Amino acid sequence: MEKTLHQLSPLAQRAYAAALALRMLPNYLLFAELTEQPDNAQALKAALDTVWEKLLNPKAKISFEKQQLKLEELEPDPEQYDFFGAYPALDAFLAVMTVLAAMQDKDEQPALDLSRLSRGSVQFYLNILAETTLEYEQLDQDPLWQEERDFQDQLLALLSGELTEATLKEARDMGRNDGVSNLGISLAD
Repeated sequence: MEKTLHQLSPLAQRAYAAALALRMLPNYLLFAELTEQPDNAQALKAALDTVWEKLLNPKAKISFEKQQLKLEELEPDPEQYDFFGAYPALDAFLAVMTVLAAMQDKDEQPALDLSRLSRGSVQFYLNILAETTLEYEQLDQDPLWQEERDFQDQLLALLSGELTEATLKEARDMGRNDGVSNLGISLAD
């Protein structure tokens, strides 16, 4: 899979990364809700929205550097919180920052970086649940891990083809994942 990710066009790389970041976003939104920081959640979501705006409308004028600077202070520090949710929130934050860097051509392989970050987030979560470090054979048996793999494979298949506006919108919709994160977290009632 990693070899195929390297072969994606720059636009496909960014769309892949943005879709994975979008899928991770509910992890940050839940953290912001629990820590009563709704403005932080809105700011991170808005920054990711600007990425999709630029991907779908290449002529849009957006300063991703300014976006990054505005968001820097929103980075969760897991050392300051006594609950697990700070870790996936940090991963989601880093995902959005990676995508913003990619939009400025500061990251040449955002798809690979986000693929690893999202898989790592799921793996860490499953290790916490299991209270041990799971071997890959054990991970492969877990439905959440399988879902992560399948999601990334489907997204890669979609973005390996011709990139049209419809394809990019489909990638965005995949990333929204009906509001369910890569960890199975949903804020829907």
